[in-house]
Amino acid sequence: MTIETTILDFQISNTFEQYESHMNAEEQQSMFKEMGVKTFYIGKSLDDPQRATVIFQGPENVLYDIFMNPETKPIVEASGHIYAGTKITRWIS
Repeated sequence: MTIETTILDFQISNTFEQYESHMNAEEQQSMFKEMGVKTFYIGKSLDDPQRATVIFQGPENVLYDIFMNPETKPIVEASGHIYAGTKITRWIS
């Protein structure tokens, strides 16, 4: 199985602290665990407090497919993540 590292760079509609606590909540983390995805890093921009980045690792295409599926958009946006304008970069080793 190929492991993919996915980096998302995006705007948030709430505070970084609210976004981070949503992402680290037990419910969210168990959902990631079921998908085989780990959250390695959640950070906010030094230049823009409404901009965040998250680094995930998991099976190839899993996170990308979830993010690109219109049905999961409300789940993504529930965290404060602004869907439009998200930059996604994907890496494999």
